[in-house]
Amino acid sequence: MASLFAFALTLYFSYCFTLFSSTPNFNFSTDEYALLVFRNTITSDPPALLRANWSSNISVCNWIGVSCGTKHRRVTALNVSGFHLGGTIPPHLANLTFLRSLDISSNSFTGSMPSELSNFCRLKELNVGINSLASTEIPSWLGRLSQLEHLYLNNNTFSGTIPLSLFNISRLRTLDMSYNFLDGNLPEKITNFSFLGTLKLVGNKLTGSIPNGLFNMSSLTEINMRQNKLSGILPKDMW
Repeated sequence: MASLFAFALTLYFSYCFTLFSSTPNFNFSTDEYALLVFRNTITSDPPALLRANWSSNISVCNWIGVSCGTKHRRVTALNVSGFHLGGTIPPHLANLTFLRSLDISSNSFTGSMPSELSNFCRLKELNVGINSLASTEIPSWLGRLSQLEHLYLNNNTFSGTIPLSLFNISRLRTLDMSYNFLDGNLPEKITNFSFLGTLKLVGNKLTGSIPNGLFNMSSLTEINMRQNKLSGILPKDMW
């Protein structure tokens, strides 16, 4: 088993290395270009925050909502939460290869999440909550974000069942899929999360029984599954 795990880990890091080494021009300028493409796809920016601030005349590390690493000066975080932005998410954001946190919550983004974002090998937090993203299923490629610790998909229009690939994210600590249109059963695999502390599924159309193993997850400190059609009883101290 240990050798199998080591082999899988080697494959993962080989994938990341291949991704980065096969694109030798990924650098500070690449980050700037990716963000400018993102800015240009914005169709609504009432406060003109991006149009006024994101300029090639200013270092990208000084742009509003952007954070860079102190050593390599690459973009490590993008936070435009509550900027009143509208538009779509361009695949070019995947070129931010050092990104650890992406927060576009509380805006009016529409459309789907491009599969290119599955290349975020370093991403630890992804927050797309409170938008109008996708009337389709939650992307299965999210399961490839193996470093992810916090995932917020709440208050969008995702539908269908919960993809089993999500349970490949072994490091996940926060999972919020509240207020979407998810249906089907709550997969038994949800008990595979060893570090999950917060689980929010309120306001969906989930049916069936609550997995028994959920009550044995010692890491869980917050859980909300109200406004579904699930059966079973949760201990009061878990609400």
